[in-house]
Amino acid sequence: MKALAVLALLAVLTGCGSPTAATPPPAAPPATAPSTPVTEWTIDPSFNSFDLAWIELMIPMDEQLLQVLAIAEKQAADPAVRAFATRVAGGHRDEVEKLKLNRTRSGMPVRNPHVGHDMAGMMTEPEIVALGKTSGPAFDQLSAKNLKEHLDESIVLAKGIGTNGKDAAVKHLAGEIRSSRSAQLTELAALTKKE
Repeated sequence: MKALAVLALLAVLTGCGSPTAATPPPAAPPATAPSTPVTEWTIDPSFNSFDLAWIELMIPMDEQLLQVLAIAEKQAADPAVRAFATRVAGGHRDEVEKLKLNRTRSGMPVRNPHVGHDMAGMMTEPEIVALGKTSGPAFDQLSAKNLKEHLDESIVLAKGIGTNGKDAAVKHLAGEIRSSRSAQLTELAALTKKE
């Protein structure tokens, strides 16, 4: 029974198995190295399956948002939105480095099992392309909507690690993410009220 509960929570945590995950993977090869067979992994015992799943999901979530923030830094109509995107991007770049260090420490291979998945908190490639073709106040509204979804989902996932994670450094990072995302949501709400 416990194994079923773990699998169910991992499915929710990773967004896999949801009805919206039916989008086919892109034709281009993934940016990360091919997967290493599970039998060759030597995972540090300080990590549990929740820690590993969270790290493996947060890296592509943050990397994808960095693409969106780069567009916002150039195309946002409101200078305050551009400045906000720059600040959020800086924090996300630091966060990705910490996540990758934890991935290395855990013994997990470099891979992205979520390529092509349509998951909460992430835009699809067609949505990113459409965002890049949008301008003016419509761009600001659309990018704010997508950023809010990312921030909200990141908080949900980080709370899951606070409850179910094992590794102390991973739990600390999840706490930092919850705190920074909450502050960013408050700032984003103030920005969108101005419009």
